[in-house]
Amino acid sequence: MGNQTLCQADINDIQLQAQNQNKKMKVNQVKQFTKFNDDQTGKQSLIVINSQEQQQISLLNEWLECLHESVLITQFDHKYNTTTNLFSHIDDENQINDPKTSIIEQQDLCEYKKNYPYCNSILDIIIINFYVLKKYEFISKLIKGPPKQRIRWSCWQLMVNIPNYYIQSDHLSFIEEDQKQTSAIKKDTHRTVSTKDIKYFETSQGKKDLEIVLIKLSKLFPKLGYCQGMNFLASFTLIINNKNITQSLQFLAQMMINPKFLVYYLYLEEMPLLKLLEFICQQEIKFKLHDLHNHIYIKLQVQNAFWLTKIIMTLFLYNFHINNVCRLWDFIIATNIFQMSAIICSFLEINKNQIFQMDDLNEFVIWFDKHQNKEIPYKQMENIISKSINYTINIEKINSYANLYCKGHSNNHPIQVEISKNYDKMTQLKNFIKTDIFD
Repeated sequence: MGNQTLCQADINDIQLQAQNQNKKMKVNQVKQFTKFNDDQTGKQSLIVINSQEQQQISLLNEWLECLHESVLITQFDHKYNTTTNLFSHIDDENQINDPKTSIIEQQDLCEYKKNYPYCNSILDIIIINFYVLKKYEFISKLIKGPPKQRIRWSCWQLMVNIPNYYIQSDHLSFIEEDQKQTSAIKKDTHRTVSTKDIKYFETSQGKKDLEIVLIKLSKLFPKLGYCQGMNFLASFTLIINNKNITQSLQFLAQMMINPKFLVYYLYLEEMPLLKLLEFICQQEIKFKLHDLHNHIYIKLQVQNAFWLTKIIMTLFLYNFHINNVCRLWDFIIATNIFQMSAIICSFLEINKNQIFQMDDLNEFVIWFDKHQNKEIPYKQMENIISKSINYTINIEKINSYANLYCKGHSNNHPIQVEISKNYDKMTQLKNFIKTDIFD
């Protein structure tokens, strides 16, 4: 009996070794094929992933193993244009048709760029394939956090991209004498994302890059122009993608008009999305964290302008450490901008004991503002993301909240009305956005 047990243990060890060798082979193949060099982290982003080295290596290998299957297909049937079909509606359930099973070749890059203009590497192609093949696994892994900024940036670009809707920006000039926007932008270049390790926007070249992105963005959306808060978003993207002006501009332009994010309406003069998001966040806190809501809004007399407005206008960048914002954006980009309410509820729940001990408004403001320079520890940050999943609101709930807001307010902006009617009908919403912004 002892020998039999020993033999079975040996068999288990052999099987485990074979599995590990197979995983290692897949990881090495993807690294070799994508030219993904572990030693070039500094060239991928101005910041690195903030986690323990062994944990980071494990996460990276897990991601690369998942990407292995996506190496084996190129674009789907180009004539049938399956990729466009898959993305014709946000979050649709179309099935994949006739995948081509051969190793990706460099010339396939041109075909991918027709639907994904940002795509400029084999790694981008493979990540697109991963999403198309295993959408929900992809979203789950994005929420858990990519192990490298290069992978993160590729995932983010994919999720904000609207296929067949490339916004032309190559023709836009950058003229320093364009005083209409430049003077306002120059005032804000020093008030932007910065940490003790990143001083790029304190240099003349960093300020110049940021100005180029913001001036061109204002020219792309002339009815909007430049607004305070955009400087945080622009500088953050330049940090993540290692100063790629063209990709930052296209990424922000897509976020402006993508129905999942609607950032254009966050900065519009009437700020219709800001008002709606503040309403939704406060309602979610009230119904899901009732005692905490009463303590914050009734006992402490906290007004949204002290915290919620800042969070929403800068998508967390004004009040949270940049390393933490990376993870918060993973969650928002994997879902939609309305899930900011889920993150906020999760954040408040985790800190509720500390909040309940506060006796006045000043204590709350000081406590909240300290998160700007003090990074939330890794484990606590992952706990916030994990709990956020439990607080997510579905599309029907978003419709319902928008409808409730419109009934309770007069002179509603058309986008608020449109969300209350058609947030579950993305095609109609996309058509409205095109007409409203570019007419």
